[in-house]
Amino acid sequence: SGMIAPNMGTMLSFIFIELFLRLMGFQPFKYIKPNSPGPSIYKYDQNLGWSNKEGIYLSKIDEDNIITYTFLEDGSRYSGKDFNKYSEEKKIILIGGSLTLGQAINDDETFSFYLQNYFKNYEIKNFGVAGYGTYQSYLKLKDLFRNIENIEYVIYSFMDHHEIRNTGDASWLEFLTRLSREPVYIPYVKLDKNSNLIEYAPIKYVKLSLSKYFVLITKLQKKIMRLFFFTQNKDISLITKKLLIKMHKLSNKNDSKFIIVNLLSDKLKMEEYNNFAKANKIQFMDCQIELNDKFKVKNDGHPNHLANKKYANCIQQFIK
Repeated sequence: SGMIAPNMGTMLSFIFIELFLRLMGFQPFKYIKPNSPGPSIYKYDQNLGWSNKEGIYLSKIDEDNIITYTFLEDGSRYSGKDFNKYSEEKKIILIGGSLTLGQAINDDETFSFYLQNYFKNYEIKNFGVAGYGTYQSYLKLKDLFRNIENIEYVIYSFMDHHEIRNTGDASWLEFLTRLSREPVYIPYVKLDKNSNLIEYAPIKYVKLSLSKYFVLITKLQKKIMRLFFFTQNKDISLITKKLLIKMHKLSNKNDSKFIIVNLLSDKLKMEEYNNFAKANKIQFMDCQIELNDKFKVKNDGHPNHLANKKYANCIQQFIK
């Protein structure tokens, strides 16, 4: 009986806390049911976490909207011309997250496709990958310079949420895991005590076996991830700016022009990064529009073809 009482007390405490958390609106860990049951457009990448997978994929946004993703051998999304991987054409490289990729819209509705129509004398290469932030875009850019020649422009599409993605945020990685319905690995960066960047290889979200049944276990697994990502100096803005400088220097080293294009940030953040770019002699363009219902994909929320036309019209003004 001496052993039963403490165990019973622990069990009752667990049940009480579990019920309290549920009353507060918290739910156990569960995967997000996809609209489209087709194969994933992504594959595991040991350096980037994940990358686009060659092939043609249909994705169901809703009953009235099924869109097509076409990815070429090099992982870029089809932008109107299927150039040879080693073509000698001058290239404009697009990097970033889902706004660059053209999430939830067809190949011919992306701003990369519209830019290809504007610039017949360039090869437009859309290397956007949904979920990427600045750090993964930087890693991707290093890989591109190793494998592709004649890159004249590098255009990085920025949104202020990239700050969080760069630093290994537990909630962000949990969301990606729930959305992907399988383990997701993400690389991240921290600052040391002297504010130098420290780069970390991809790690996956720790999913405990009972988290799908209990909120308390779900909370515990997120706490574990927060301990992994913990740092005394988590200045996410400084980290992002240091990464942008790295991208700028890397582009200059390879005789390419680096351009930051803001597509989705609050006004203060946009102004902050505009001033940062000016101070560091980096070209910055603000191509953001108001994403009301007219410019969003219904039942998804990403920019639609009308928004992407506006992005293309804005960007093309800065390309010679």
